[in-house]
Amino acid sequence: MRWKCRRLLLNSTNRLTSLPAFDYPEYEMTSPLPHARHHYTYEDYLALEQDSELKHEFDHGEIFAMSGGSPRHSALAFRISVALGATLPSGCTGFQSDMRIRVLATGRATYPDVSIVCGPIELDPDDRSGTTITNPVLLVEVLSPSTEDVDRGSKWRDYQRIPSLQEYVLVNQEPRVEIYRRLRSGNWEYLDVHEGVVKLASGAALDLSILYSNLPN
Repeated sequence: MRWKCRRLLLNSTNRLTSLPAFDYPEYEMTSPLPHARHHYTYEDYLALEQDSELKHEFDHGEIFAMSGGSPRHSALAFRISVALGATLPSGCTGFQSDMRIRVLATGRATYPDVSIVCGPIELDPDDRSGTTITNPVLLVEVLSPSTEDVDRGSKWRDYQRIPSLQEYVLVNQEPRVEIYRRLRSGNWEYLDVHEGVVKLASGAALDLSILYSNLPN
């Protein structure tokens, strides 16, 4: 089937430096705690998560409280999960946004909208509760105005430091799916899809006409 896309290749020199800058105070969906300038340890963060009804993300000593997404955001995340789950390869496990991912190389901890692990699940050795995964092969973030800069910028730079990661998928609010795919060379291929069907490395086929059909506002 036909699909329109823009394809780029990001080399190892510019892939970590060519992304847009960001400013945490503008990151509304995951807002810093009242004393965000305080340097929290990862242990502090895990203790907070254990006792909190809200989810938080952790990055460079700061803790960010996550607020709920819009109905459109949630519906897109659900449809992506369904599409991925329908074609999940044997030996792979899919997770929704309640599964925490940690980038061991940078210490960052996040809750992507969808993640997949293939093979044995590798847990964060610093998380005694055993609720943090470190070896995803695919991560999906549904973009929103308040999170887009971070998802495209600092998160993507950190996610590239996960050795197991093969694809990073950005799902826009309007028909557009962007895919960063790791090549054997270690470089990243970039696909910018606006219509039609695109197949992910996991085997899932995303039909944008179905993905975006009759979404809530």
